[in-house]
Amino acid sequence: MIQLLFIELDALSQLSGILGTITVAIAIFYGILVLIKAIQLKYKDLYYFFFAIIFTISPWFPSGFGYLYWLITKAAIPYPAYVLLGTLGVPIALFAWLQIYIPAVHPRLKYHLLIISAILSGVYYIYVIALLFLVPGAPIMNLIGVKESVIDIEYKGYALIFLAFSLLISTITGNEFAIKSIKSEDKLIKWKGRFLVLSFNFFAIGAIGDGFLPLSPVTLIVFRIFMVLASTFYYLGFILPNWMKKLLKIEQ
Repeated sequence: MIQLLFIELDALSQLSGILGTITVAIAIFYGILVLIKAIQLKYKDLYYFFFAIIFTISPWFPSGFGYLYWLITKAAIPYPAYVLLGTLGVPIALFAWLQIYIPAVHPRLKYHLLIISAILSGVYYIYVIALLFLVPGAPIMNLIGVKESVIDIEYKGYALIFLAFSLLISTITGNEFAIKSIKSEDKLIKWKGRFLVLSFNFFAIGAIGDGFLPLSPVTLIVFRIFMVLASTFYYLGFILPNWMKKLLKIEQ
């Protein structure tokens, strides 16, 4: 098992860590705002939205938190902790999103779709945890992911498949949900749908570019900006602040 200790980061890794920290911090900030709103209104869907907005960005947790950890210790987060930090939140985000999406768009399929999602997520958890802790000598680098630096990893095997599956499902269902909102006669719902279309597609582009394409400083900055915009539009798509309603001339 590889562990990088007392290592200096190259310029691109430093940039990745800084941008990862900013990206994660902004998503958590929006999540806190949602949680406060959920507590105030006692609205169940807002709690689901809180989990969705926080854990959708969880694959970037190791980049953000890993960079802060490195700044303090000059060491890498241990490999098992790194993997768990970056992967265990994804099924939670997917489940929370489906709890919002399915009742609104396909209510009759709610239990079937949630059961399928739960089974796939369960297999994913078993796969990751078993390889990390229960199967000594397993080639985990090839089956989960290879760390390319203190804060970056290239996922492999079923971990990569599940992450790609989650991205595909969230993008398809998110656009369907958003387009249905755009078709509404209600101006508020229509604008929320527009923000959600931007959110899901910015996120898809940012995640694919960040996770699957060779990165330079310029492309890294662009894709991380897409992630920040995705979180921002995601927030606006569910909780449109009063100042934005005034800006859009939406009657309250």
